Amino acid sequence: MISNPICLRIKGPFACFTRPEFHVERVSYPVITPSAARGILEAILMKPIEKPEAEKRANKIGFRWRILRLGIVREGVLTPILRNELGYQTHQAYGKASGYDIMDERAQRHSLILKDVEYLIEAVIEVTNTGRRELRNGTGRRPSEEFLARNKYHQMFLRRAVAGQCYYQPFLGCREFSVAEWALEPNPPDLIPGAPPERDYGIVFRDFDFSAVWNHWGHERGKPRPEAGWTDPEKRPKQLPPLRAVARHGWITVAKINDGKVEEVV
Repeated sequence: MISNPICLRIKGPFACFTRPEFHVERVSYPVITPSAARGILEAILMKPIEKPEAEKRANKIGFRWRILRLGIVREGVLTPILRNELGYQTHQAYGKASGYDIMDERAQRHSLILKDVEYLIEAVIEVTNTGRRELRNGTGRRPSEEFLARNKYHQMFLRRAVAGQCYYQPFLGCREFSVAEWALEPNPPDLIPGAPPERDYGIVFRDFDFSAVWNHWGHERGKPRPEAGWTDPEKRPKQLPPLRAVARHGWITVAKINDGKVEEVV
């Protein structure tokens, strides 16, 4: 079950949606990526179906964000900057270090970022397989997917977005480039003013599929998270097919709704 579409207008002075093919220097995509848009929405409201906590693993009450369209109001200007970046030790899951402790290592790196951007994000809340909610007395109840998607989570997001509430500060690609303003767009325009009839921004990163990770962790209540196996490619997140970012009248179509289901646009 999916909710009614939600449109959020965001803007910020800087943004950097890093292209993965550039390994050392940071170079931004010319437009926002679907994964970055999803992260902005999750910063305001997030209730994941998959639970990393062992005691909550069996509780599948939650939702996922599905991006439908991305509106380019101001695409920004690519601007080169030079900044210091800190070196980090490798995470302990890979067996090479003890944590995220910052090393005494700084490197000056060039970055090609976007300046003065503004976007529209149109998305829906998807609730599937709500499962059985664990209650204190040992019983459970199954809430309606339609109730969760169209009423509860949808209204929760609207209230939080209007009030300016968030779990953490939304950011545009990199955490140091925070979203300066966000506001609900109740009636998004079909044709963004000033946008060309069509513009091709090329191939951009879409998102990851994390089902391999959660299936590796398991779904049993109280089952601890496995520490081994992260070096196995079959147990890592899978990259979804990339998106051909073609903006028609300012809108990039990421997914479409077909018979009440969200289907990714290839």
